[in-house]
Amino acid sequence: MIFAVVGLVLVGVISVLNLVILLVVLRRWRELEASGGGGHSHGHGFPTTGAISSIRTGDRLPDFSARALDGTAVTERTLLEKETLVGFFSLTCKACVEAVPLFARHAERLRADGGTSLAIVHGDDSADSELAAMLSEAMDIVIAEDSEAELSKRYGAKHYPSYAWYGPDGMVTTAGAGVSALRAQPVAS
Repeated sequence: MIFAVVGLVLVGVISVLNLVILLVVLRRWRELEASGGGGHSHGHGFPTTGAISSIRTGDRLPDFSARALDGTAVTERTLLEKETLVGFFSLTCKACVEAVPLFARHAERLRADGGTSLAIVHGDDSADSELAAMLSEAMDIVIAEDSEAELSKRYGAKHYPSYAWYGPDGMVTTAGAGVSALRAQPVAS
């Protein structure tokens, strides 16, 4: 009988310890999210130490039709037959601002090689945002979308900032999420 009581007490203590650890991890996760460092599926930033992209090598450029900030009509055909860098940004992502100069360097190098770059910024009033203005100076095409992020969803982007390199055939050659992935100098193969 004493062994049963000791066993039940031990199971209870382990269960309480497990619960405490879970609560600490959840609290830390929320703190990271709030500071722009957590990887939330709706994109409130990403750790600068790296993350896994939801866009995969071999994914096809999705069909879409949108208006760029400069009023130009943009479709998937605009991006075909050349190397293309597509960047995904969110107004709620602090790391996205840090990523703009990195995207700018990649976009400049790509432009020199005859390629193009596209930035998709999502969030309410994203067209008039400081982030969209910064990206307009760096990228060839900038599209603003509301907080529903329909275009980002069509691409499969779930994390911000993230990127995808598309080859001339419209297939993803490399993709990544987070500032460190951009620092790793993404190069289309």
